[in-house]
Amino acid sequence: MAGDWIKMRLDLQTHPKVVRILSATKSDKFRVIGGLHAVWSVFDTHSSDGRLDGYTPDTLDHIIGWTGFAGAMISVGWLQADGDEALLLPEFDEHNGKSGKRRAEDQKRKRNDRKSPQSVRNLSAEDADEKLTREEKRREDSKNPPNPPPPAGDEVGESGRKKARATRCSLKTFVDQCQAADEKPISEYRPLLDYVETTGLPMEHVQLCWQVFKGDFLPGGEKASRLQADWRKHFLNYVKKGYYRLWYAKPDGSFELSTAGIQAKTYYAKKAA
Repeated sequence: MAGDWIKMRLDLQTHPKVVRILSATKSDKFRVIGGLHAVWSVFDTHSSDGRLDGYTPDTLDHIIGWTGFAGAMISVGWLQADGDEALLLPEFDEHNGKSGKRRAEDQKRKRNDRKSPQSVRNLSAEDADEKLTREEKRREDSKNPPNPPPPAGDEVGESGRKKARATRCSLKTFVDQCQAADEKPISEYRPLLDYVETTGLPMEHVQLCWQVFKGDFLPGGEKASRLQADWRKHFLNYVKKGYYRLWYAKPDGSFELSTAGIQAKTYYAKKAA
C-alpha cells in the first residue's frame, strides 16, 4: 500500500554481515543494501510472521533478479531455508510488519515529546484526549499484564499443555541418529509404506529416489546445509510430488523409470561397484 515502509538501520552499509555478503557476491555495498531492501520488502508484503511458504532461495533470487543473493543472506544468518517448503526471516517482527513499524513510530514520538516538553499543551483537545486515553490504557495494562506466551521452541497442544518442538538437524545427523538407534531411515516409515502400497509404486523406485535425495542433502551435496525437523516426512513429500521425475505412471497404473531415472540408476550402480 502507498506509504508503507520498512525499517533499515543507519549503519547498515558498514554492518559486518553486509561486508560478508559484499565479499561473497563480489558486489558493491550499495547494490547489497538494495538487495536487502528488495528481500525485506518481499517479506513485508507477503508475510505476517516472517515465513514465506512455497519459496526457495532460487525463487527469491529470481524475484529480486540476483542469483546467489539468498544464499549469501543464509550464510550470514539473515535468512533461513526450511527445506524446499519455505523461507524464514529471523527477527522479522523487529524490523518488518505492523508491529515493527508501530515500535519505530512510538520511539520517534517519544523522542519528539522529550525534545518538546510543551508539546502536550500544543495538542488539540481531541488529540490530547486520545493521548491521555492511551496513557491510561498503558497504566491499566501494567496492572493486569496478559499471560506470557510459551517460551520459544515450545508449542501448545489442544489440551493447553506445552509440547516440545522437534529439533531441526541436517540429513547426516538424522542418518547417524538412525544408525545409533539401529533404525532404518525410510524403509520402515509407515506413512511411506502406506503410500507405496496404495499407489503400487515399486519400492526399488523409492530406494533410487532416496539415493538421489541423499546425494543432494548429505555433505558434498548442493543442499547439505538444509535443516529439517522431520526428514522422513520431508522425503515422503519428495516421493509424492515426484520432484526428481525419476518415474512416470503408465495408463494401466504401473510405473516405469524415466530417462532421468535410468540415468540415476546407472550412476549409483556404477558408484556402488
